[in-house]
Amino acid sequence: MFRNTFQSGFISILYASGSHPLQLWDIHLEDDGQMRLIKDTSDGDGDDANNVSGPLIEMTCSNLSQNFIICPFRLESSPERPSLGITLPVLYLTIYMPERTKEQQQQMNHFSVEVTVLDDKQTTRRFRCSTFQSTTSVKADICTFPLRLTQRPRRLIREQLLLSPLEHDNPHQSNEQEDDCEPCWNRVCIPLAEYTHKTYGTKLLETKHIQIHGGRHFHLNRVYFAEKQVSEDELPQELRLFQ
Repeated sequence: MFRNTFQSGFISILYASGSHPLQLWDIHLEDDGQMRLIKDTSDGDGDDANNVSGPLIEMTCSNLSQNFIICPFRLESSPERPSLGITLPVLYLTIYMPERTKEQQQQMNHFSVEVTVLDDKQTTRRFRCSTFQSTTSVKADICTFPLRLTQRPRRLIREQLLLSPLEHDNPHQSNEQEDDCEPCWNRVCIPLAEYTHKTYGTKLLETKHIQIHGGRHFHLNRVYFAEKQVSEDELPQELRLFQ
């Protein structure tokens, strides 16, 4: 798809603000799987995504394995899915799983990303990171590893400020520690060239496919490649989450 395109800087393959954000993707939904575009993040529907620039793609399902999007799309007339052909070595995803009610907290809310690459031995490898994976596993054709999304501390409320220091700072009270945090947007970085070299001792040639599985109320803003790892401040304006 991009193999014959000059590649440098950044290549975006999904942007929720675009006129056709999933133009390059196939959508696979089963059972109760749903997907929608949240156009206005400033109204009551988008409290979890306040101050984010542009619309969001929301995926909701209870069966994570059977509900996903995959890039690039496959033509009905083609027996195989084409390769993205992207040679840029770093993949970024801007994702968010919003806060849930107490009832929703009893349900698992996970997501996973699987990237298929081709190395200089002409071998297809897969890298899968997920929030439900607890250990790293390396096999001949796939490497799986855990991913933990960060959270930001909440502002202290009056009742918390009145707690005694020992009670408030007790490191063993894990539930209290979780209650003091709230979900936030995460910019996930997957250095594909580095992982390919460290895991298999080979050189990354290109990325072939990307498959994203979203759980309950999973929000996606952007998926793009970069020629190197960069901070949010180093991104061009159009790629920044907060503008």
